[in-house]
Amino acid sequence: MMGQVTHPRFFLIDTFGFIFRAYHARARSGAPPMRTSTGLSTEAVYIFNNMLRKLSKQYNPPYIAAIFESGAPTHRMEDFAEYKANRAETPPDLLEQIPYVRRVLEAMQIPILEFPGFEADDVIGTLGRRAEKDGYDVVIVSSDKDMLQLVTDRVAMLNPAKDDEWYDPAKVKAFMGVEPGQVADLLALMGDAIDNIPGAPGIGEKGAQNLIERFGSVEAALERAGEVERKAYRESLQNNVERIRMSKRLATIAEVPIEFSLEAVKAQPVDAALLKAVYKELEFHSLLKELGPAEDARERDYRVIQGPDELKQWLAGVPAGTPVAVAISKSAEGEFSLDTVGLAWQTGQARAVTPENLACLKPWLEDARAPKIACDVKSALLMLDRMGVNARGFDHDVMLYAFLLDADPSGCALDEQARRRLDLKLGPSPEQHADITLEIWQHLAPAVEARGLVELYSSIELPLARVLARMERTGIRIDPVELKRLSALMEAEIARLTAEIHTLAGKGFNISSPQQLGRVLFEDLKLPAPVKYGKGKTISTAADVLDELAADHEIVRKVLEYRQLTKLKGTYVDALPALLDPQTGRLHTSFNQTGAATGRLSSSNPNLQNIPIRTALGREIRAAFVPREGWKLLVADYSQIELRLLAHMSDDPLLLEAFRTGEDIHTKTASEVLGIPPLMVTPEARRDAKAVNFGIVYGISGFGLAQQLGISRAEAEKYIKNYFARYMGVRRWLDATIAEVRKSGVTRTLFGRERPIPDINSRNVNARGFAERTAVNSPLQGTAADLIKLAMVRIDAALETGGHRSAMLLQVHDELVFECAPEEIDEVSRLVKREMEGAYELKVPLLVDVGTGVNWRDAK
Repeated sequence: MMGQVTHPRFFLIDTFGFIFRAYHARARSGAPPMRTSTGLSTEAVYIFNNMLRKLSKQYNPPYIAAIFESGAPTHRMEDFAEYKANRAETPPDLLEQIPYVRRVLEAMQIPILEFPGFEADDVIGTLGRRAEKDGYDVVIVSSDKDMLQLVTDRVAMLNPAKDDEWYDPAKVKAFMGVEPGQVADLLALMGDAIDNIPGAPGIGEKGAQNLIERFGSVEAALERAGEVERKAYRESLQNNVERIRMSKRLATIAEVPIEFSLEAVKAQPVDAALLKAVYKELEFHSLLKELGPAEDARERDYRVIQGPDELKQWLAGVPAGTPVAVAISKSAEGEFSLDTVGLAWQTGQARAVTPENLACLKPWLEDARAPKIACDVKSALLMLDRMGVNARGFDHDVMLYAFLLDADPSGCALDEQARRRLDLKLGPSPEQHADITLEIWQHLAPAVEARGLVELYSSIELPLARVLARMERTGIRIDPVELKRLSALMEAEIARLTAEIHTLAGKGFNISSPQQLGRVLFEDLKLPAPVKYGKGKTISTAADVLDELAADHEIVRKVLEYRQLTKLKGTYVDALPALLDPQTGRLHTSFNQTGAATGRLSSSNPNLQNIPIRTALGREIRAAFVPREGWKLLVADYSQIELRLLAHMSDDPLLLEAFRTGEDIHTKTASEVLGIPPLMVTPEARRDAKAVNFGIVYGISGFGLAQQLGISRAEAEKYIKNYFARYMGVRRWLDATIAEVRKSGVTRTLFGRERPIPDINSRNVNARGFAERTAVNSPLQGTAADLIKLAMVRIDAALETGGHRSAMLLQVHDELVFECAPEEIDEVSRLVKREMEGAYELKVPLLVDVGTGVNWRDAK
């Protein structure tokens, strides 16, 4: 770091140099580009912004300026037309970020200096020398080695790209091999490929350093070229005098005639409102959180209703048909005890109804003709139900509106919407929550209509919220005796695996410690180590790393098995009994409609989606999910729904024929690709075909298929090529889908659900490849999600209309679980199959497998 500061410091930022290097370094790293939901690139702005914040925090510059290139021709271009000719055109996705870099600087009140006709290097050099002469210390913030020629005892260079590396004269000498005043001479001889400074042919960096160290300057080296012993160097100096002198002029940072006052670059406080506006537009949500939303300073009329008469008067004042926002306060996370209800039908005015007046509010809450707005209708229904209110009329859910518009699971909660959309920090008051819910609804409802999402909302998402509330309220019974048996079984298996792993390692160690495991595998046993990464340079023992090693190393296979067992035991077997509701004795998982961008449901407490079904112990966990005494569980599962949707969307004749005639699709694929009759397809060939069929849905690559099947990459790529040669309709659909998403930036399901794919046109190959796979998979997975949701709504309505006691309990992937009264099993089985298979008419039949049993595992 720069020595002790005794004078005021002037920081000069080499703006373009920094953002160009930041952009290209991130691209080279393979990291996915940062983009907004509209597709705007933001990584360069983000990195530059963070550098400015760090600079401000660590050094608190009293004087600061950001130097820009003006873009106008300079004297160097007049001297040498090829100057900087090697530089590629600025990438469009970097070019579009420059205005935002300016806006960030303006919001931080950092002056922007640019002078037409002069390069930023010359401007920085001129301003730095003047400030030094006027008694200031100067800090040049840059990654450009050209700037090192400016370094003196009072001028330092700070390189943020190298963990804030400081350069004083001694550091320059150590780094460049010459004194700061000789840097231009060095560049004149060795040349600079970045700026296309030609230099002396045949004299590289080492040779240039030796010549400058010996002669002191380019001029002296040219005058005394005859003394140079090495023939190649001597002749290069003698034969390229003008070229070398021109290179020196190009490399030398020149003094330029510009007007300037240090008072104009005195540091100013950040304009927080402007900065928030930029961050909001760029969707820098984490930075917005750090700035903190503003307290609601607007004038508000919030009051607590004092009694039944005042409540009746307030309700009577609501115009007929006007939606009222309802917000219900919770005493603690996960509890449903009602404290107070907030109500608002005019923005800026809200009322609070306390528990003692709930009885008077109850008829209105149960009136389906009184339209209501909430953020998370499902939770509102559950909370009110706990208070004996059968709530109706909740027609608007701003959480679901936000999710349908943005497909962003992180942006749907009321506090997050208030922060992002209104730049407001929510307090605990239910009146404020109701008021803000109303204001957000006024923003989102027209957008939902304009985007054509009303049908998806009203036919699927809103009625599903009511269905899920009923499912959560009902819960499912758990057999603790079965879990205890399974826990003991797993404990013994974990102990066995631990002993075997220690034997294979040759010593005892903590298998659950990534550091200890990494040392054993990659240092003690010398297994092929993945590339080290991160500041701590820790070797990863993540699942993807171990998966690659598992086929060849027994200890790795056992570690993976150990990890799965300990996770299942800790997450489910030992944890489930603690999650049982003490009043109902049942497990009440929470379903989340906004948890996955595809539209799929997720669940928590516990996460049922993560219980493995392909392993014996995973299936055993399902045996602990049981019906009430004397009843049965009914499980209905869509068969190959995504492949059926692929047939429907692609119009591929072979797929359509297979599903219409009821052929085994995997046997059919193996037969087509291998060119053999279906009867000759072996179980192994069918397995491979199955991997390809489902892999196509997820955009699998030759590399991915090779890993999955344990074959060579060439064999895998040949298999995929043969697949597309037969299923040409699928190939056309994949290409057309990606092409359409390139134009629109979004995917759509058959029901109109949209998902932004911002990286679809990325220059980053990895990011673009992932985006293309997502573009293909999202319409299939999203439509499958929409279908099962619609089926759930239809089944729930049919069960209620038929007066059945049986109830829907769980939804996991493409599967629904019901608790059936013994006398209703046959009828409900037919009802469920009918509603699921008839949820939507495809070009191929939807097929549902239905089974019953005394537990979830056996109901197959």
